[in-house]
Amino acid sequence: MGITERRIREKERKRSNMLDAAEFILLEKGLDHLSMENVAQKAEVSKGSLYQYFQNKNDLVLGICYRATHLLNESFKEVLESKRKGLMLVRELVERYLNYVKDHPQYYSSMKFFDNLNSSGIDSKSDYLELCTKNRQEGFRLMAEAIQRGIDDGSIKNDFPAEQLALLFWSTSHGIVTISYMHQNYEHFRLLEHVGMQENQLFNAYMHILGCGIAANS
Repeated sequence: MGITERRIREKERKRSNMLDAAEFILLEKGLDHLSMENVAQKAEVSKGSLYQYFQNKNDLVLGICYRATHLLNESFKEVLESKRKGLMLVRELVERYLNYVKDHPQYYSSMKFFDNLNSSGIDSKSDYLELCTKNRQEGFRLMAEAIQRGIDDGSIKNDFPAEQLALLFWSTSHGIVTISYMHQNYEHFRLLEHVGMQENQLFNAYMHILGCGIAANS
């Protein structure tokens, strides 16, 4: 290994350690308690060293979001390696998304931050902003690919183009996932109890309604 390659690897190792520290704080204490100071302390580096890798708190959270969206896409790709019917692939993709949020609430928090940052119109110079956008687009493409396979194999109706159905699933499943996230992480959010449902019942009802709507033999 040459000197240049060794330096690059060391730089990426330090960056990864800093993101690990930020991710830990985000999971344990939440976004409001994430700061450059406590990330530097957790990572056991100086604030000056941290600023060499990340411009500010926004940059750190977007770095976590990049990790989050990359890992989610990798999980989606595993599903698409299956030879099952497209309708079943779509169901598993949505299920993977729901379980991902339940298992990694800090990642979903970072993705929500990314969405809010985009919608707020705040100008961010973070390199991670474009990377997160590309990962989100890739996730959408993978959903559309599963639906197209369902159209091609006859398990999904061809009434609408795959990308339109993907947009429907992407937007509505995001709502289901948000309810699940809030139910887990906010004590005052007890909507599921109010309507007499559990999370798995909500998911199954959602998939039944949408599944019946797109299934070729429904």
